[in-house]
Amino acid sequence: MKFDYDPEADAAYLTIAQPGVLPEGQISAITTEGMEGEIEIDIDENGKVIGIEFINASLILPSGFLERQTRKS
Repeated sequence: MKFDYDPEADAAYLTIAQPGVLPEGQISAITTEGMEGEIEIDIDENGKVIGIEFINASLILPSGFLERQTRKS
């Protein structure tokens, strides 16, 4: 797994599938919208979760966690 955070865009992405394993097929997205931001779950053609995107991540994820991710970059 890999976690990336872009503080300027306030967006984060958790890659669940291993690099190079992503299928060539179309990826579907399930979007959950609400007051606390937005979460999109990327699913491959076989129904396997391959990644999760957090839009307005600072409203969804703990600030200490995001600060640690920003320092790693």
